[in-house]
Amino acid sequence: MYFLRFLVAGLVCAATSVAAEPVKLDSVFNIDEVIFVKQPGNSVVTGTASIKLADGTVKNCAGFNVELLPVAAYAKERIVRTYGNDQQGQILLEQNPPKFTPDVPEYHDTLIKGACDERGAFRFSNVPAGDYFVMVFIIWEDTSGATPRKTGGAAMKRIHVSAHSQVEAHIDGGRSAE
Repeated sequence: MYFLRFLVAGLVCAATSVAAEPVKLDSVFNIDEVIFVKQPGNSVVTGTASIKLADGTVKNCAGFNVELLPVAAYAKERIVRTYGNDQQGQILLEQNPPKFTPDVPEYHDTLIKGACDERGAFRFSNVPAGDYFVMVFIIWEDTSGATPRKTGGAAMKRIHVSAHSQVEAHIDGGRSAE
């Protein structure tokens, strides 16, 4: 009986602590697809963001990071492999979000970075025209258990920004489509 309990405990521990191997991407990062993001822009993107946790609790992005990621083949493949589509969605840390290879540093340099305010709202000014993924990361340290662990997740929504426009984006992990 002791061996059986030891075996079950070992399997549970292995299942919860082994990270998946990085996902090999087929797309190649091409800076020419996203160089527009480095040009001066004249548009504004505003909105709110939240995720729905496994227990049904909704947590907004107050104090957390939000990013505009220009749409390109490399970015789109990462998004689809993470969220299952390229329109909107969310993934919780418990769902073991993928890591990618290659993880091109220049890809991360094309992000327009910001943060949500205390109300869970964000604003980006001087955004160049183009297609973007709005991504929010609501991840924190959960200290309620015996061992602190990171919890939360990320949500994404695809938007189009025209020159001289104001775009409002509400990212709720796709719950509004439910």
